[in-house]
Amino acid sequence: MVELGAIFFSFLTAVSLLIKPQIGFIFSIPLFFYYLPYKLPFYLIPLYPIIDFLVRNLFPQISSIWDEGFIFLLILIFLLRVKSKRIKFTELIYPVFIFLLALLVSSYFTKIDTRIAFDGIRSYLEMFLFFLIVINFINDKKDIEIFINLSTVSVLFLSLYGIYQYIARVSIPSSWIDKDLETTISTRAFSIFGSPNAFAGYLILLIPLIFTIFLFEKKLTKKLHYFLVLGASSFALLFTLTRAAQISIIFPFLLFTLLYKDKRYFLVLIIFILIAFSIPQIRVRFLNLLSPIYLEKAKTYGRLFRWNLAISIFSLKPIFGVGPGGFGGAVASRLGMFEGLYVDNYYLKTLVEVGLVGFISFLYLIFSILRKGVSNLINLIQEKEKMICLGIFLGLIAFFLNNLTENLWEIPTLSVTMWSLIGILYSFKKE
Repeated sequence: MVELGAIFFSFLTAVSLLIKPQIGFIFSIPLFFYYLPYKLPFYLIPLYPIIDFLVRNLFPQISSIWDEGFIFLLILIFLLRVKSKRIKFTELIYPVFIFLLALLVSSYFTKIDTRIAFDGIRSYLEMFLFFLIVINFINDKKDIEIFINLSTVSVLFLSLYGIYQYIARVSIPSSWIDKDLETTISTRAFSIFGSPNAFAGYLILLIPLIFTIFLFEKKLTKKLHYFLVLGASSFALLFTLTRAAQISIIFPFLLFTLLYKDKRYFLVLIIFILIAFSIPQIRVRFLNLLSPIYLEKAKTYGRLFRWNLAISIFSLKPIFGVGPGGFGGAVASRLGMFEGLYVDNYYLKTLVEVGLVGFISFLYLIFSILRKGVSNLINLIQEKEKMICLGIFLGLIAFFLNNLTENLWEIPTLSVTMWSLIGILYSFKKE
């Protein structure tokens, strides 16, 4: 049957290429995965941000559905090629299921429009499917090593491009800079992401992992590679001028200095902070937080205003909220709910949308993920595995902290990266 399918798609590809190349490309994707090793699509996941950018720019006709198609193909390849058809879910399925149930309950009792509710639930949990894909494709430690190495390639490429943007002073939307307080700033690094905040969110997920494997690696050539990636990604993070991400990554690294045996890294952290603050643009961005003008703007229509609004709306519907997708995020913005206002705090957004019931289940999901990280650090024996888990754990902490001032969870490229790293975390087993 599989061979018959290959013949069928070959015929469709040949015919479609003569009629419309874009359609031919779509039909050729199953062939691409059929004739090449079944783990190839798994190894494409670390390159997801780059692939997503290329697809959306080269094939805009399928930009709105390509990620769902990619997920479907990954699952299909797994079912067709893997001898054991038993799908692993791990213990994380329970908090995910509880949160999903809370989202459905909120949708039912708030009677929010079905389309909005569907998009809202999808923005929360659709990319969890990448977690399932990762844990089912990983069979041994080599898979994890290849996955991480490909991730460093992606980070290096995107970081170097971001650094180039900053040096070349690439033009950016005026809304990314405060025209009253930041007259000395002309640009911010954003790489191929839609904003410097999204780019910074991607970097803080992976920088701690790159750092820990750099520490562990003994082979000189690999160590130099990780050092290059670490240096490029660190400077790219600085050049995003994203205060929240820069602050968020300090806390996990401070935790690292407390946990790691060599306390000299605390001095390294202090030196890095001093270097960062010596960059005029970064210094201006942080000192602006103390400006009366900035505080006034924050109160009138900035984050403080939006957070107060979120709390006010929550107080009206505290149990089940206004419904998934109903406030403060990408779905609400796209569909015009509450004037498409971004609340810039994913936890407040969740609290308003799904109420206390859903919010507690969301916190339980995050707690379960972090608890797994701690469990791995305690129970794993091999030093390399511990260092990988430590890097992922610290990156997740930084990411979760950053969501206090951003809506990063719902950005597909970041959500894919987050759930993939969580998948690696759950792939390690006690020996």
